[in-house]
Amino acid sequence: MIRMRRTRPTAVVATTLVTVGLLTGCAEELPTPKAEAPVAEAVVTQAQEREILDKVAGVVEKVTKQSQADDLAPRLAGPALDIRTTQLKVAAARKDSEPLTDLSMQMQQVILPSDETWPRSSYAITVQPKDLTTPVLMAFDQASARDQYKLWGWVRLLPGVTMPQFAEAELGSAAVPPDDASLKTTPTDAIKQYASVLTVDKDSKYADNFADDDLRQFFRDYGKLQVDAINKEECKGAFEVAYEPTKDPVKAVRTADGGALVMAAMISKETITAKEEGCEIGPPTKTTQALWGDADVTNVVEVNYQDMVAMYVPPKESEDQISLVGYEHVPSSVSNG
Repeated sequence: MIRMRRTRPTAVVATTLVTVGLLTGCAEELPTPKAEAPVAEAVVTQAQEREILDKVAGVVEKVTKQSQADDLAPRLAGPALDIRTTQLKVAAARKDSEPLTDLSMQMQQVILPSDETWPRSSYAITVQPKDLTTPVLMAFDQASARDQYKLWGWVRLLPGVTMPQFAEAELGSAAVPPDDASLKTTPTDAIKQYASVLTVDKDSKYADNFADDDLRQFFRDYGKLQVDAINKEECKGAFEVAYEPTKDPVKAVRTADGGALVMAAMISKETITAKEEGCEIGPPTKTTQALWGDADVTNVVEVNYQDMVAMYVPPKESEDQISLVGYEHVPSSVSNG
């Protein structure tokens, strides 16, 4: 169960105290009162967001086959379009729908934009699905005033994660620039540093900046499983993973405490090797077997992935570490090296 911590921020209204000073024989001219700062307000209403969600969900629901993937473009963009297209390809290769992330859009929380400029982004978190998988955090993007909102990316939230707090939906939440310096590290640098941590784990010079998380543990466990299987055949198994950010823009939105929720696309490659001469290995999972096709078996299996990550980056003065809140990890191709 995902724990959602939500508070209603207290509205603080600043008033101007005017002091009248009297000089001997004349009155001081009264100062001009300063205008009160405008109260932030979302530029998209919850009703408008619901309409956006319904239209995106309608397109996603209709596109169920790889041959229909081009029909996603009117309502999916960026990493979301790439990843859903890949999932459709994998589902076709496996001949089942299991690789498709559930993108039904019944939401328990929406995070609406307060920025009056473009591009604009909104975010939403789905209700807990009945199949006991975790909720999905989605990001939607409007490139310009004339463009439709499109699903830009998503992650599956980690089991038991506590999400950061945001402003109430009707007030809206501000976008955070990719080079924002008010955080522990800028959104762009946070993604670059996390790519290093995923690649070499505790050997990364940035490891202490991040709380340990399920994705890092997954690679430790999965890598050990593959190496142990190869070593049973006395083939000197090895497992490596390498991550890097894509050229897609990093998305970030302000949290109530001055931190930011950051989302970004990445690509990764895992390499499984049998180092002993004469040893051969094949793809280890049902999905990689489906993508393998009729390639020859060698001593190497390389799997390429498309990834999305979402993390909470605390404000600069915080003592907290950067923490992962969710990810998506989708195999896109398999080769024999």
